[in-house]
Amino acid sequence: MADEDRSPDRDEQPPPQPRYFAGEKGRTVPRSAWWVLAVACVLLLLFFIFRPSWFTHPPDDDALHVPADRHFTKTLAGLGHADGIRLDDDTPSTSFLVTLPVDSTARQTRLKLTGTTQVAEDSTVFLAVSVDGQEVFRNELPRGDHDLDEKVEVPSGAAADGRVRVRIETSGTLHSQQCASDHAAGMLIHLDPDTVLEAALDTRIHTVRDVVAAWDRQLTLVVTDQSDPWRTAAAQLGIRLTRVGYHATFSGPRPDTDAAGTVVIGPAERLGSAGWTGDPTGGPVVVGTVDDAPVLAIVAPDAAVISRFLTGPAMVTADDAATDPRTVPLAPSTGNQVGFGSLGADLAPARITDSHIWRINYSPTNLPGGRLPQAARLAFQLPASPDDLTWLLDIELNGTLIDSRRLAHTTEPIVVPLPPAGQALDNTLTLTVQRDRDLGGCDVRLTSYPIQLLDSSGLDLGEAQGGGLTDIPRELAPGFDVYLPDAGTGDVTGLLTAVVPVLTEFVAPQFDPMFRWNVPPPPDRPFVLIGQSPQVGTPARIQDGRLLAGPGAPVTDLSAFAQGTLVQCATAGAGARGLAITPVGTTTAPLPAFGSECTHVLTAGGDFVLDAAGAVGTAGAGGPR
Repeated sequence: MADEDRSPDRDEQPPPQPRYFAGEKGRTVPRSAWWVLAVACVLLLLFFIFRPSWFTHPPDDDALHVPADRHFTKTLAGLGHADGIRLDDDTPSTSFLVTLPVDSTARQTRLKLTGTTQVAEDSTVFLAVSVDGQEVFRNELPRGDHDLDEKVEVPSGAAADGRVRVRIETSGTLHSQQCASDHAAGMLIHLDPDTVLEAALDTRIHTVRDVVAAWDRQLTLVVTDQSDPWRTAAAQLGIRLTRVGYHATFSGPRPDTDAAGTVVIGPAERLGSAGWTGDPTGGPVVVGTVDDAPVLAIVAPDAAVISRFLTGPAMVTADDAATDPRTVPLAPSTGNQVGFGSLGADLAPARITDSHIWRINYSPTNLPGGRLPQAARLAFQLPASPDDLTWLLDIELNGTLIDSRRLAHTTEPIVVPLPPAGQALDNTLTLTVQRDRDLGGCDVRLTSYPIQLLDSSGLDLGEAQGGGLTDIPRELAPGFDVYLPDAGTGDVTGLLTAVVPVLTEFVAPQFDPMFRWNVPPPPDRPFVLIGQSPQVGTPARIQDGRLLAGPGAPVTDLSAFAQGTLVQCATAGAGARGLAITPVGTTTAPLPAFGSECTHVLTAGGDFVLDAAGAVGTAGAGGPR
């Protein structure tokens, strides 16, 4: 039998039981595995909560990984360079100042350079970045056309005081021209407007001074109350902001702009109409939020004091969420001499190889009494140099060469007369020092020398007048008010947007004019008229849709423009002189260089002047900006 023939050793044994899994059915999972899975899920949840960037950013992303309210950025566009910055052989360097928050400490600060580079195939060009005078980056640029994308870490010590001076410069030479007089490297570097200095903050911005530090150049002043005190407050703040370099526009509640670039002006009970939330009881200047962005609110109509505070050096004391400035006096501008240092000239030692240029900008508005300078005092510290080397100085005023001198090795200033007829409301004095040698050739090496424009250099003021609009600052120097006889009681934000940039050109920095709404100018004191008044005489006028000019019968008779501004000298009944600004429409026209003309017509498509007889004339003394 088969059963009998089977050996006991061959008896079938039951298959071994698996330790964990019995098969597809009845599978068992050990308890320890459930614990491991639970711990892994908890860890994953914790990482998702506390490190969300690990799940939302690719592994190679280089973002700072902070929430938006703690990510500080300042782009070139925000600094006023809407088209970016270009560096070439003639302009190999640029510098700009960035203000940073100090109460919200920056944990990491860096500069991201973006743009394009063009370098000749036979050139070697280096790009260097310095922060507060210390070089922190240097790299050779590739030859040909390439994109620029570099990240430069800013030392924490440089950002600690809230001010970072960034200098970007290029250096290089063309290999095939080692013995030529022109050593241009053949390069063009474009830093695009999105080039940004950014920082990761430890807390969101919450103090007055940090909000001001974060402002871009484009600001919107939101006026929530159109009564006279608040209109005046908005206008005075706009003048101050424009004077220090901001571009201020005015709007009613809920403007269609970025909340971070707004300032809300009005009584506490009206701030909500602009979307502002916060505690308005802390002081006349207080930090709140609009759409979760930190925004300043001005809740007291004393803008003369507040605007001086916010745009002056004392603003650094505002280290809380509210501040209460009560008096902020400004030193009067007096004397017959003005140093170049006070006008913003660079008086630090410079290096000169072939030439060096200083540019000094000035306006009679910024000079004592609104007077024009009669001469420039120029003093230089020259280096020791070979006997065959000569230093030459060329002086230009508003693009016109007015003098050329050979410099001697002395620190005594030379005096260069400045013709009144060549000066405008905005002037640029250009000083170019050039090196000239008798020797040349391949055996003469190029050497850079130190040179310095001394602080004894400056302007000597005179009594001569330039005529026309150039004399208006002198007429207004004793003090004046701004009169708007036809303002009405409605919205004036469009009017202020058009008028404030022009008015700022004529207002002395230490003066805050009062605005007189729906009041005509007086006949016996200096004034600024916004609009037109029968009590004020002007060379031109807008009447029944026509632009008319001439003392009697119109010499010029044109259809009036729909958008633009008429800027003129004006005279009141008793002989008082002043300025008349007549805006039409709401579009702001680019400002020209006002000069010796008495009537200037500004439109978005261009500008022109009218002469004393009312005929269409030429451009002003300063030409276009």
